[in-house]
Amino acid sequence: MLNVQKYEMRSDADRNAFGNAALSMCRAVKNMSGINSANYYWVNANQIGFIIDFETGAWGPGSANQDANVIKANFAVADLSTLVSNEFWMTARGGTDNYEISK
Repeated sequence: MLNVQKYEMRSDADRNAFGNAALSMCRAVKNMSGINSANYYWVNANQIGFIIDFETGAWGPGSANQDANVIKANFAVADLSTLVSNEFWMTARGGTDNYEISK
């Protein structure tokens, strides 16, 4: 599964601090079990997007996989920005499995 998040930097935030916070977030997430990759990208000069590739249950809603370093890093990003979007993408197989469970 993928988690795609986009954050917009606050007008009073430092761009270098914003980038460093995003890097720290990715490093912390990558240390969690069930995470395949965690990367950030500059969408434009004021926005950063994260793409986190994870195994089902390792990240996001319903996950029992909590990590203090990730939570700390997430708050550092949140102190400098506003969450614009947060989407969870699943494979066709994952979508079919969810649909079957719902019946």
